[in-house]
Amino acid sequence: MDSISSMVVVLSPVVTLFFCGALWWAHRRHARQVSALKLLFKDQQQQLADLKEQLHELRCGALGVGSRVQQVEGQLAQAMERQEELANVSNDPQSKLYGHAMKMIELGASIDEIINECELPRAEAELLVSLHSK
Repeated sequence: MDSISSMVVVLSPVVTLFFCGALWWAHRRHARQVSALKLLFKDQQQQLADLKEQLHELRCGALGVGSRVQQVEGQLAQAMERQEELANVSNDPQSKLYGHAMKMIELGASIDEIINECELPRAEAELLVSLHSK
């Protein structure tokens, strides 16, 4: 038994030292993993903050675009109304006569030709000639 006891006495400090070394190594490895996770967490927090800022900018831009779209829609509605008014004017037989008379003036027609062809009073024909002659 003495040999076993002496062997236990000799091996106990060696085994204890071995386990202490293994524990120290495991602790160091764990500490490195914790440090790496802390860095990863900090990086992800920064990415989250950046994404929140980008989202805020997108929202503000979308609001600006929305108000601009409303403004353009209003302008489009006005333009469509004006176009409809102009279409109604161009369908007016009287405006067609004046348009034909102006075309004749551009082609060099005389006042009498304009009066006969467009059935306009002399005063109106003279006024058109004085306004649109080259």
